[in-house]
Amino acid sequence: MKFQYTPQLREYMSKRSRTTVLVELVEINHTDLDVTEFHVRLADEKTKAHFLTEKRYRRVETEEGDVLLPPLPLKVEDTVTFGLKSFLGFKYLTCQGIKV
Repeated sequence: MKFQYTPQLREYMSKRSRTTVLVELVEINHTDLDVTEFHVRLADEKTKAHFLTEKRYRRVETEEGDVLLPPLPLKVEDTVTFGLKSFLGFKYLTCQGIKV
């Protein structure tokens, strides 16, 4: 499994002084509707420690920092690419190569 970062994301991570990418599963469970998707964001050291110890996320070291993956089964391709997008001034991370 290889993780790649776009140049825009590398610059943003450097500017924000963050080196951990968190892949978080979000589950919505209602009586009539069950939805599971994932959310990708940058995590600070306190959040990183919480997800490693309390939620038992798996840490993968990369050239740019760490990637935290949930302990649940995901469909992960050989190459995973993280990027940065912007919409109306709000920045968010994108991910290609991981599916629920």
